[in-house]
Amino acid sequence: MSEDFYDHMKKEQEILNLSYQESLRQKSERMAVWEPKDKMTVFSQIKKLIAGSYRGLKGWVVGFIPGF
Repeated sequence: MSEDFYDHMKKEQEILNLSYQESLRQKSERMAVWEPKDKMTVFSQIKKLIAGSYRGLKGWVVGFIPGF
């Protein structure tokens, strides 16, 4: 009887381990969507565009109006 109990517990532990591994795999897939490693995000593109425009405008104003 105790052998059946231990066999049953081992099977349950295997199922829990597989479930945990699947959960980790799904989490990594979801995080890959939210944290792209090699792609520039839209926010970064907009930020870079605004910063570049600001630097260009600031350089133009400083060259156009001395002392500003």
